[in-house]
Amino acid sequence: MSDNAQRVCLGNEAIARGIVESGCQFMAAYPGTPSSEILPAVVRFKNENDLDIYIEWSTNEKVALENALVASYTGKRAAVAMKQVGLNVAADPLMSAAYIGTVGGFVVISCDDPGPQSSQTEQDTRFMAMFAKVPVFDPASPRDAQEMLPLAFDLSEKYQVPVLFRPVQRVSHAQQSITFRPIPKVRKKANFQRNPQRWSATPRFRFLMHKELNRKLKEIAKTFDAMTSVNFIEHDRDRARLGIIAGGIGFAMVRDILPEMGLREEVPVLKIGTPFPLPSGIVEAFIRKCDHVLVLEETEPVIELQIRDKSKVIGRLDGTVPSEGEMVPEVVTQVLSSVCKKLSIASPDWTSTAGLETMVADLGLPIRRPSLCSGCPHRASFFALKRAFPNGIFPSDIGCYTLGMNMDTVDTCHDMGAAITFASGLYHAHHQDGIDLPISATIGDSTFYHSGAPGRLNAVYNGSRFILVILDNSITAMTGMQPT
Repeated sequence: MSDNAQRVCLGNEAIARGIVESGCQFMAAYPGTPSSEILPAVVRFKNENDLDIYIEWSTNEKVALENALVASYTGKRAAVAMKQVGLNVAADPLMSAAYIGTVGGFVVISCDDPGPQSSQTEQDTRFMAMFAKVPVFDPASPRDAQEMLPLAFDLSEKYQVPVLFRPVQRVSHAQQSITFRPIPKVRKKANFQRNPQRWSATPRFRFLMHKELNRKLKEIAKTFDAMTSVNFIEHDRDRARLGIIAGGIGFAMVRDILPEMGLREEVPVLKIGTPFPLPSGIVEAFIRKCDHVLVLEETEPVIELQIRDKSKVIGRLDGTVPSEGEMVPEVVTQVLSSVCKKLSIASPDWTSTAGLETMVADLGLPIRRPSLCSGCPHRASFFALKRAFPNGIFPSDIGCYTLGMNMDTVDTCHDMGAAITFASGLYHAHHQDGIDLPISATIGDSTFYHSGAPGRLNAVYNGSRFILVILDNSITAMTGMQPT
């Protein structure tokens, strides 16, 4: 498709388009909902435009991040994509990369799953950015994501730091019309400059690097303050009874709901697309104009915690906004209606959802538990395990086979690789008391390669006794049939 053409894209496709329009030459990923569609879309844009981009599905997120990171050391722009719990796996190299820095632009895309819809946690990647001390972008829509990515690469290259990019599930899986922009044809050649003092820095030098990183963050905060395409005020007023600071998807929700409540012109909204480091200049100026400021962000109070003077602020910290769960329109509407009621601002009273709940209940929809696909070979495997060990313990792992719980053959599901280590720990805890129970761990082939192998080596070395069943279907099935 030609440049400047319009196409309706999934959020993750818009992210992929932003990646190629930024001149990225190296892309790695490990699949996981809601991030899985990013890398295949990069492959599609590469093939459509005959681009020279190296692309790989990596063994796990740590491997993916390290591959892309060192590509940036050669001067090439690089990106890595994963879901939010995958960033836990990649945390070790990310923390170190913040100190050591980068050369070519390096963007870490971590797709969050508030709710959660398909994850163990609804953790907030923006907190990880604060922990690692790296800047983070938080898009409000697919178009926003596409337009932010070149800024993220430019920022990374200017300050030589990794940049986190954090779309939530409702951005990754929304659809929106976006404009295809020209793709840079200039390609950098790899030019790794040997510099052991930087790339192999000792703890003493890490202290100096930490000091330099803190200096960079102060400069980046000023840059964010001036980034008016990302951080801006809608319906600005000299004085307002109520103002809203909205981060990421919160801005998209408010933009739709305020007109329905008749508050579009009355309530100014400050969009924050770069929540860390917080652009405090524009935030503090906005707060000064308002009697009260409601902070809407998903999922943790990242913006709220960084506001120095909280005397006018209401949000998650005071319980006005729920501290868990996805920021769906119903939740935002209830919060806004409640706040307006307290502040005597004329608006519809939408604090109750009783009518909606009654309507849904009247539909009489049956409860349908998720189950393994018809004809799935894992059904027979679980049936055989239960028949062989009716009184056994069954630690399992992350994958579609977690649904073996419906067949009473999954007792634990914690994190990737834990089936093996849990089986080992369960054996030793019981054996210590002279109890020998049959223990059978189940794990998929992709999960075994991801993080199961170290646990297996540990179990063998320490004499653990259990049955390990690798449910090998030669594919990473649950996340979209990626290869193993």
